[in-house]
Amino acid sequence: MIPRKSSAPLLSDNSRTVLKAPAKINLSLKVLGRRPDGFHELVSLMAAVSLADEIILAGAEEDRITFDCPWPVDEGFLDQNLVMRAIKGFRAVTGQPGFLSAHVIKNIPLGAGLGGGSSDAAAVLKHLNKNGVLSPAELQALALDLGSDVPFGLGPPLAVARGRGQTISPWSGPLPPPYAVLINPGCHLSTGLVFRKLGLTKEFWRNNLSPDLDRNVPEIGQNDLLAPALALCPGLKEVMAAAASLGGEAYGLSGSGPTFWILFGREQKALTALEEVRGLNTGWWITFSRLILAN
Repeated sequence: MIPRKSSAPLLSDNSRTVLKAPAKINLSLKVLGRRPDGFHELVSLMAAVSLADEIILAGAEEDRITFDCPWPVDEGFLDQNLVMRAIKGFRAVTGQPGFLSAHVIKNIPLGAGLGGGSSDAAAVLKHLNKNGVLSPAELQALALDLGSDVPFGLGPPLAVARGRGQTISPWSGPLPPPYAVLINPGCHLSTGLVFRKLGLTKEFWRNNLSPDLDRNVPEIGQNDLLAPALALCPGLKEVMAAAASLGGEAYGLSGSGPTFWILFGREQKALTALEEVRGLNTGWWITFSRLILAN
């Protein structure tokens, strides 16, 4: 993208705004193959949920980022954070002056297959572009440069992602049940390792998973990454058994895991299941959430 020149600052010095960055769940995920560029060709039905991080943006004398995070973070967490990359990337493309401070309150677990970092970046990009400095296509290209899940965060909240995540289409099929229980056992799963466990070549037309390259959206609950995730983290089998036992209308793994979701048509049934699963394992992270089915 060719940088634009704009005299309008990113934010005025005395401005302060609070953004919500909702988590996402993959209601289904099909891996069509590994592309020559190393990314994976996917078809995934994705939904935003009410569980969300909060981001407080303010004008500042230099870019800086701080966190409230209840989970331990590794040494490179700050350097790799997508919020700061989004701020710097937007400034580089638009030429808008000014620096920002970002304070991120993390409510979405890290590395959970819930897209927390990607959603944070998307929320920042949408806010910085609220005056339409970048076209939708330009904003999406900038989002994709940050990560494959970031374009979904630009909207709509219930959509089909294709390619490596760059093609987002509103879902026109039946709406999924709107209430969810999320269960995360606390184990760490590397997305790269889960994909590598599939054993795909760089010739996606020879993919052993979908040799006919069927690009239809898979049914809710289907996820090609489930088997490799279970192989890498055997403790997930206990979580999956719990998810299956709760009487939901559907359940499945989100992304590469380790979070499982269970969907319910009635809120009270979801809340009852929440209390039931809390009694199964006190070491799991468990929460109730609502799907965001419209803007």
